[in-house]
Formats: sequence, structure tokens, C-alpha cells
Amino acid sequence: MTTLIVSVKHVASNREQPCAVCRSPFVPSEDAGSRVLSLKAPAQEPLGALMCGGCYSKWSHGTPVELRVSPAG
Repeated sequence: MTTLIVSVKHVASNREQPCAVCRSPFVPSEDAGSRVLSLKAPAQEPLGALMCGGCYSKWSHGTPVELRVSPAG
């Protein structure tokens, strides 16, 4: 069995960056619904994906989404 650590939280950020799903640029601190999804699998670097409020809402209600991830650092 593989262990996978998953975290979803709102992270305040004042810099404009694209949503990992729809690629729309936005400022996370101005989008109360935005969330960062972090994934960590054994022996791999953590991955993170910022989702705008609209894409997070769709995903959290069951819509599959394709994420463009970056190192979570």
C-alpha cells in the first residue's frame, strides 16, 4: 500500500499567478474561494497546485480536473 499525503487550504498571496486548472491569472488574496492542493508521495518531492475559487468549487463538488502542478517547496 502506498501512502499519499493530501492537503487543501487557503493560502494568502498578494502576487498574481495562474490557476492550475483554467490558467486564468488572479491574485489569491482577492479570491476568497481559492485553495492550494498539496500532494506528497513517498520518495517524491511535494507537488502543489493553486486553484481559483471557481475551479476549486467544481473539483470539490466532484468534477474531475487536470492540474498543472509545480514543486510545493
